[in-house]
Amino acid sequence: MNDAYSLLGLSPGVSRQDVKRAFRRLAMHWHPDRNPDPAAQDHFRALRAAYENLIAGQQDVEEIVQEAPQPQRPRGADRRQDLALDLEEAFLGCEKPVRLARDIDCEACGGSGEEHLTHSRLCEHCHGSGRVRAKGGLQHCEACDGRGYRTRRPCSTCLGSGRTQAGRTLAVKVPPGLLTGDELRIVREGEPSPEAEGEPGDLRLRISLNTHALYRLDGRDLRLVRPVSALRLLSGGELTVPTLAGPVVVHIEAGSAAPRELRIENAGYPSGRGQPAGALVVELQPMLPEDCDPQLRRLIAELDAELSRKSARYLPELARWEASWLGRKSASPRR
Repeated sequence: MNDAYSLLGLSPGVSRQDVKRAFRRLAMHWHPDRNPDPAAQDHFRALRAAYENLIAGQQDVEEIVQEAPQPQRPRGADRRQDLALDLEEAFLGCEKPVRLARDIDCEACGGSGEEHLTHSRLCEHCHGSGRVRAKGGLQHCEACDGRGYRTRRPCSTCLGSGRTQAGRTLAVKVPPGLLTGDELRIVREGEPSPEAEGEPGDLRLRISLNTHALYRLDGRDLRLVRPVSALRLLSGGELTVPTLAGPVVVHIEAGSAAPRELRIENAGYPSGRGQPAGALVVELQPMLPEDCDPQLRRLIAELDAELSRKSARYLPELARWEASWLGRKSASPRR
């Protein structure tokens, strides 16, 4: 290694830039295309080998320095707070104000916990005597320092504690898809470092989702109960369904009027990280008409008559029951 430094006319410990400059200068002189000396080619090769050797060695040193652990600066404690979100806020993502409060010295009393009185007052502890009763007899009154009167009182701003709360409001961007129990980390918004050259800790917000009047979470599936006409369940057709992103129109297949579930994939709660969202599960609850007017009662009666004529097809359970219990001869009444 020392021979390489000598060949380039350098001293050990020089920088990479010094090595590069020395090689360029000597290469200009000893390059075979420029120097007709028969020894120029061999000398140029020796220069290049010395250059590459030194550059590679310095590269190794730089990589070791970069990989060496850096001394950590003193860091403040993390602050932990709860952040409640409505389901719509958590579904879509939002910007949420977060109040950061901390204790500081009371400005009114300078942190002493006391304030000066305009006029002196009789000490309420010793009633002006400067002494108070104790087990050993009368003792010096600490409240007024034995004077019997007071020129100070507990600060009305901090109530004698010497500390008040100050703070600021931080606008936190909440990504969509957070669940109860998730934690949102805001860098350098925690407690200050105990040392001047240190850095603050982080703010860690624990997420909780408020209960929703319509939706409920089942993992990342969103479930809701949707009342629907029993006749629509029988006939099928289009049905408007609410989602947290806005109403959508879906098609329901014709079938029975019994309660059933409609599952809409990827319309549920988002998962983030490039993963698909959960499903929207709609629990269809059949509803029958109430308080029918004469026209509607007439239409229902016509429909019922048609169903009765073809009960074996449309109402098989009813047809079996009537055949079993109404198709027999009536039993003779007991005397």
